[in-house]
Amino acid sequence: MCAGVVSLVVSAVMVVCAACSVITVTSPTATVPTVHVGTVPLGVYAGAGAPGAVTQFAQATGTKPSLASDYLPRTEGWAGMVQAHSLQRYLGPWTTSGYRLVLGVPMLPTRGGQVLGTLAEGARGRYDGEFTTLAKTLRSYGEGDAVLRLGWEFNGTWYPWSVTDQSDATNFAAYFRNIVTTMRAVAGTSFRFVWNPNAGPSPMPAAAAYPGDAYVDYVGLDLYDQVWGLPQDPVLAWADYGGEANGLSWLASFAAAHHKPVSLPEWGVTVRPDGHGLGDDPGFVARVAQWISTHDVAFTSYFAFDAPDGAHDLLDARFARSRAAFERSFAAPRPAPLDDRPA
Repeated sequence: MCAGVVSLVVSAVMVVCAACSVITVTSPTATVPTVHVGTVPLGVYAGAGAPGAVTQFAQATGTKPSLASDYLPRTEGWAGMVQAHSLQRYLGPWTTSGYRLVLGVPMLPTRGGQVLGTLAEGARGRYDGEFTTLAKTLRSYGEGDAVLRLGWEFNGTWYPWSVTDQSDATNFAAYFRNIVTTMRAVAGTSFRFVWNPNAGPSPMPAAAAYPGDAYVDYVGLDLYDQVWGLPQDPVLAWADYGGEANGLSWLASFAAAHHKPVSLPEWGVTVRPDGHGLGDDPGFVARVAQWISTHDVAFTSYFAFDAPDGAHDLLDARFARSRAAFERSFAAPRPAPLDDRPA
């Protein structure tokens, strides 16, 4: 399976930025074997409602995505998130794209800066009707087999559905169960559901908010090449991604204990405005591929988009080495379809 190597050389320099706690240190050359994982289903996020951008990314990198990632709007209220006419500009472009949709689904939308609901109300079933409507809307757009990331990155602190204490965890799990039960009940659909924490420390252990095996098809983890409180060294960073709370080792163990395949619904190299991204890091790409090759990974989805909090698009010239590593590991002659094994 080894098709080559990626060599990393980090310059012998130390820079300490007191304002942002970014530390760059000398690192020895590290050689990372290249492993080909083009047979694992690949997805790409390249912008909202942008199948053309996914195709452009695929052509530029020699990859064959069978999946495309996108997100339902989270700032336009319940109607904006579930009604068919409101979602035309989000879902319409995917209808004839040929990609299977992996969709981030907010659990608590906002409107005008106000959060419309609570996890506790969701746990009591107050929003079940909204998710019945959403299931019917997705079916009407030909997306009745979408892979749904309900309340993704719930263990962070940046979304309204964040889990910050035991009460939140209990309510999140119950609400997740309600959504799955409600959407599965809509005829003509075959949705798959991802329970999807974020890598790294969190106010509550992610496992506290697990809804139960009957409600989860894939255990996912979002992973970006960025560190805090560590030297910006690719080898040290990768060790941290494995061993940190809610990290890759935890993901593998937790999923195996629950007999679930894993997924990486968002991952990418990173340049951040605050300096905490490791930038053009081909070793990160090669190590992700290695990790995929040795675990039960159902699918991955690369975040090929430059967001306000960080740049990740491999088509950017600043990621030239990472792009080359990605092409070596993820190129494929044909798309790999997602295996719809029963939960």
